[in-house]
Order: sequence, then C-alpha cells, then structure tokens
Amino acid sequence: MNKVRGIGVDFANAFKNSVLYGLYKEHKDELFLGVRDDYLNLYYNCDCIAKIEYKNKSITCEIDKYYLDGKHYKKINEKRYKITPDEICKNYRVLKKHSNEKTANEKKAQSKLVVLNNKNKLSNWFCIDIEYEKSDFRGRFDIIAISKNPPHKTALIELKYGNEAIGGNSGIYEHIKNFIEFCKNDCFRKQMKKEIVSIIKSLKDIDKDIPINVPELNSILPNPDFYFITLDNNAEKIGANTPKQKMGGYLFNDNRWHGNKIAKKHNVQDEFGDVTKKSNEFYATFLFSKQTLEKGIKIKDIIDGKYNERIIPK
Repeated sequence: MNKVRGIGVDFANAFKNSVLYGLYKEHKDELFLGVRDDYLNLYYNCDCIAKIEYKNKSITCEIDKYYLDGKHYKKINEKRYKITPDEICKNYRVLKKHSNEKTANEKKAQSKLVVLNNKNKLSNWFCIDIEYEKSDFRGRFDIIAISKNPPHKTALIELKYGNEAIGGNSGIYEHIKNFIEFCKNDCFRKQMKKEIVSIIKSLKDIDKDIPINVPELNSILPNPDFYFITLDNNAEKIGANTPKQKMGGYLFNDNRWHGNKIAKKHNVQDEFGDVTKKSNEFYATFLFSKQTLEKGIKIKDIIDGKYNERIIPK
C-alpha cells in the first residue's frame, strides 16, 4: 500500500500564514482543498486549478498554464507553470473563467453538491475528499463523505449528471467493477481508514472550523457504504429515457426501471449480480434528483437530503 496522504503541521501553519488561506476562506462557497501526499490541490468546479507544496519552508505553487491563458499545451514542460501564491490570488477570476469554459457539467454539479453540504451545519455528513484515486486502485471515487458523529459511517460516492457517462468506459459498469475490486482487495481497511483520519487531521490543522473531530481509527465503521447519485434525472426530450432508465439498462437484465434498452454487453447483473440487494456480494444505494445547474442545485445534505427517489438496498 502507498503512503498515507496528509500534510505536516509546519506545512499547515505556513499555508494559514499565506495569502492562499485568505483566498480559500473568502471563497469557501466555491473552493475545496484536497489533501494529497505532502501537497494540497486547490479545486474549483472539482477541477484542480493549483497544486500547493511546502518546500524550503515556503509555500510554492504550480498550475496548468491553460488556466492563465486559455491555451492547451501538449508538452509537460510547457503546460506546467510555477506560480506564486500572490499571482494565484491576483488571477483568480481568470483561473475561474478558464475552468468554467472547459469543465463538464458533471464536475460543476459535483462541486456544488459538496460545497452546499459542507456549508450546512445541520448536515449529518462532511465531505473530506473529492477525486480520490490511488495507484493500487484502478478506479476513482468522486466524493468521500464521513458522518460527523461516531461511530463514523463512510460514504463512497459516484456522481452522475444527466445522461453523461452512464455507459462506455467511464460508465456505471466500470465503476461497479472497480468498486468490487476495491472491496475484494480490502482497500478500505488496509488504506482508506487510515487516510480518512490523516486527511481530517490535516484539514483541522488548516481550518479549525472543520465541523468534525479527528476520529479514532476504531471509531470508523469497518465497511463503507457505496452511493450512486444522479442529478438532472430528466429526459432530454419527450419519449427519451431518463438517466435512471438508461442506467437501469446497464444495471439489470430485466426492464424494472422501464428503459427502452438493455445492454447486451457489460450488463452488471449478469456479471456481478443484483447490486440493489443486500444479499449480493456488492450493493449500493441509488439517489436521483431532477435538480439542475441551470435551475439551481439545492440539496444541502449529500446523503440525507431531499432527493426525488431513493433506491435503498434490501
């Protein structure tokens, strides 16, 4: 297993004394700090707009030059750009503009859901990480959330927006395949539980207002819960499938979600069983909302909020 991600206290204190901390505090309604292996990612739209490190007792930053000039560079030495914290603050509107121009609605919706949840003091959950991936795990979790009170439950979340990325290489079949591998390899107990503790400690060292105490390892329940959240669960035109109906065509070998097509290849039920049943080796909860970015996403509790439909494993 890899090193447990986190940052040191000196790094956290240096960050708090930098102008980036002021930027983060001022724009917590749209920014997220991702704790990584001895560095931080600054996310806007769930899009990493800056990598922040602590070297030679000072804060250093690196960005993709696209966020400054809107141009895409193929060579790494051209696209990676060293930038000062002051320059990031000065160019923040420019960075946001270019992120808005390239980021898919799914990532924008993911960001909105996370920010709204974390701002809500009454939410039962706190989102500690986004875009989680490790070299020993082929997949990625869009969001990791943990319940605020012990014993702590962990929610590993995949987010879908509309009909985007339900099928194909990044679709529901591949996610479930990867999540089953995650479970079989015991990655949660071997690695992620330790990382949850370390991530929360690093976040608390940075921001004392984080509304969750650093948990004891044994206060985190031994098994995570898996969630698939779909926003913009609306048909694109009259007679077309909703995202839920399209997803059902990949999940099941029957028409229980009333879609107009069942996948002949990569059918989840044929290969991995019925993932809506607790008797199955792997199961998940499916949450659906008709809310859209255009009309406003207003779900303020990422798990227990007001969704139009919940399919809870039985």
